[in-house]
Amino acid sequence: MGKITERNTNKSTAKTWGSVSISPTDDVVVGSHSTWTITFTVGAYAMDVGGGLKIGTRRQADFGHPQFDDPAGDNYATVSCSREGASFETYFDHRGHKRPFNAVVVIRLLAEPLYPGDTITVVLGDTSEGSRGLVVQTFPESASDFAVFMDPISSGEYKRVFCTSPHFTILTGPSEYFTVIAPTVVQARKSFRVQIRGNDKFGNPTPVSLSDLTLDADPTIEFELRKAEGRSTWINDVVLKEPGLRRLILRNRDTELAVSNPIIVRDTVDEIICWGDTQAQTASTVGVGSPDEYFAYARDCAAIDFTTHQGNDFILSDEDLNEVREAARKHNEPGRFAAFFGWEWSGPTGTGGDRNVMFLDDDGPIFRSSHWQLLGEEISHDAAATEAVHARDLHAKMRSYIAETGRKVIMVPHIGGRRSDFEEQDPELEPVFEICSNHGVFEWRLHEFLASGIKVGVVGASDDHTCRPGLAYPSTPEMTVLGGLGAVSVTEHSRNGIYDGMMARHCYGTTGARLYLDLTANDHRMGDINKTTCPVSIKGQVHGTAPIEYVALFNRSRELQRFKPNPATYDANRVKIIWSGATHQDRGRFMRWDGGLKLYGGQITKIQPLNIYTAKYGIDEWSETHACWRSVTSGQEEGVLLNIQASDDAVIHFKAGPANFSFTMGEVRNSDLRWELGGLEQYVAASTQHIDDGTLDVAFEFTDETPEPGDQAYWVRVVQTDFHRAWASPIYLTTS
Repeated sequence: MGKITERNTNKSTAKTWGSVSISPTDDVVVGSHSTWTITFTVGAYAMDVGGGLKIGTRRQADFGHPQFDDPAGDNYATVSCSREGASFETYFDHRGHKRPFNAVVVIRLLAEPLYPGDTITVVLGDTSEGSRGLVVQTFPESASDFAVFMDPISSGEYKRVFCTSPHFTILTGPSEYFTVIAPTVVQARKSFRVQIRGNDKFGNPTPVSLSDLTLDADPTIEFELRKAEGRSTWINDVVLKEPGLRRLILRNRDTELAVSNPIIVRDTVDEIICWGDTQAQTASTVGVGSPDEYFAYARDCAAIDFTTHQGNDFILSDEDLNEVREAARKHNEPGRFAAFFGWEWSGPTGTGGDRNVMFLDDDGPIFRSSHWQLLGEEISHDAAATEAVHARDLHAKMRSYIAETGRKVIMVPHIGGRRSDFEEQDPELEPVFEICSNHGVFEWRLHEFLASGIKVGVVGASDDHTCRPGLAYPSTPEMTVLGGLGAVSVTEHSRNGIYDGMMARHCYGTTGARLYLDLTANDHRMGDINKTTCPVSIKGQVHGTAPIEYVALFNRSRELQRFKPNPATYDANRVKIIWSGATHQDRGRFMRWDGGLKLYGGQITKIQPLNIYTAKYGIDEWSETHACWRSVTSGQEEGVLLNIQASDDAVIHFKAGPANFSFTMGEVRNSDLRWELGGLEQYVAASTQHIDDGTLDVAFEFTDETPEPGDQAYWVRVVQTDFHRAWASPIYLTTS
């Protein structure tokens, strides 16, 4: 790993800077409570008043935030010192250190200088006065630790100290539900593989042992799961005999455990759908895990068909880049899994903004946006000459590389910490963009493209930093949305096949659900650019993973028709309240909805959170008359579902985020309510109309009789009742 991200393994620095030990190093389980004692021994440099320590984890680790005020509360921490009279200022700072160790405990020496050999002891999760301990992060990690940085002379410059103890391992929790993942398109009477996995409460695939299992293929398959097989099990030789739509049911004797994604069975198969994640990274930069673990997780646990490792260029050393290169080469297996070598060009928005770079070979170069967090010895001597400071420079260098070598490159702009500038999109090199990721839902970017006349397709991605590409759950407050997926139609399961599908924009994006989506306009398919005559006949089909709430058909940004295959039913005693939005388009766009509601004149009998997956958020408390929650949105919808016994005169007062208003039960029973709050698509909606079940499948048709002359762009947004969404790449047609 790069100098700024790796542990200090130079034992000689312990003599001058001091050293640290961390205990215990036993395995811990995700989401549990634990205690660690961190002991810093002062080195020859001693420590002056004003100096001190910073202790942190990588920015994606969602450990509890240490606090020093409530001895009985979670995450209580204490500090002591071997030198009598020494005192410290202690606090937790979300942005207290350099990336990737942004969030740190700050321990600043206030009185009594320290001498060589003195010790500072920090207990994270001190349980001596009633605390349950420090809350462990929600995702597994094979080599977790706490980074300790020291400033001996009150300079403000902190250096990571040598640690004498090994890493500890964070394990997945017990299985709480099962998942069945099958290919989306298969050939009748031809065998294929299906993945079965158990999942812990945080969505992590986890080992499980269970017998008497069946999968209702043709014929039915009987099998068992064993923990020794790991976090997932692959069932081979699955066959479906008849063409049509199938969903496989996993049963334990007579109990239904899970239903697979929809499977389209055809007599002949010219194309399949490959599911993939076009962006995530590891400890090479700001995340956790190794590139080997990363690609293996994508293939074996997430069960996706392709991915690429995308480390931030300004922190990615040459050594790290070669590790990624070799891991991609090792895991690339045409017909089973496509591993793309690549890196993320991470220029600020003012120079074009983020875009992923994916090579079809393993020997591609790197043109960094800068070398901001790299030391001279971490990069080649001529690295400065290869910089591409602006996206236009990157485009020019990539065109030269393609022309000189005949090799292929595809790039995917996205919206993460740094928003890509849509005006710098080069559709010849960058045919698609990421419409959603752990960072948020960005349909507004598609509307920017449509307004400007730039023709692009869409995929979903995760931008995960927790070594869970293809199956990424929220971790930090910056990443509160489920990771998305891209579905690409391909003629072969390989790097070349996926490249061809993405270059043709024959793809769609989802928020992670593996639903099937097909759309044509005058027989032109998703992503096509062509000419046609009027009228335009549009046909589509959706096979969901949950009941379909609606399918919205658009021409450019104008909604033409909304198809609702499952009419909502009225329930006067259930109120669904949804909120959404972001503050703006750039870093820090996350919209805080911490707050709650009060009920005057009635009784709340039940409440449940809606679409809130971040472990630290959700409903904190509720009673018959009130509810309190924590929530953050970045374009996705979140909310609560309330069961209420009350008359029409009862009043609900809602106060969360920018919203502060009241409405009566009579008003929400009479009609759906919506409050527009400004910002970037900020709103609150309330309704007593619900879709609790219904069809997962819908076919729809629409004829656009008289589109305005010129360029048309037909696409759909699919919304399921479980809040998952999908977006088709637009069909771009010029009508006469």
